[in-house]
Amino acid sequence: MQVKFNAVVAAAALLIAGAASAQDMVVKIGHVGPTSGAIAHLGKDNENGARMAIDELNAKGVMIGGKKVKFELLAEDDAGDPKQGTAVAQKLVDAKVNGVVGHLNSGTSIPASKIYSDAGIPQISPSATNPKYTRQRLQDHVPRGGR
Repeated sequence: MQVKFNAVVAAAALLIAGAASAQDMVVKIGHVGPTSGAIAHLGKDNENGARMAIDELNAKGVMIGGKKVKFELLAEDDAGDPKQGTAVAQKLVDAKVNGVVGHLNSGTSIPASKIYSDAGIPQISPSATNPKYTRQRLQDHVPRGGR
């Protein structure tokens, strides 16, 4: 499970890095999960996986536009709570992250995703499973009259 999560984070970081401008030397990746509360053990495992992936990318010396890039992880706790999830989502937007890995569960991913989307920040959740998480963006762009 941890190896799969590391691969997801690494792929997301590389995808997000492509969105960073060539003169940026630091690419900020946000990670949000419950690191307190009833399912904190899951959030902490995911955060540790994200840190490992960032460390691996930095060790490889990834280049964007011919310049070496340093990835930074900005980790936040949403405690599995939608209200706290939207607050930390806004905090990451204000910190000008280049992308976000998280939130862990659908109940926090769905409301936070609107904040990221409105800011133009890519987000990937390693474990949100509610179909509303992915359908909401499609529904925003379906022309009147349906599909």
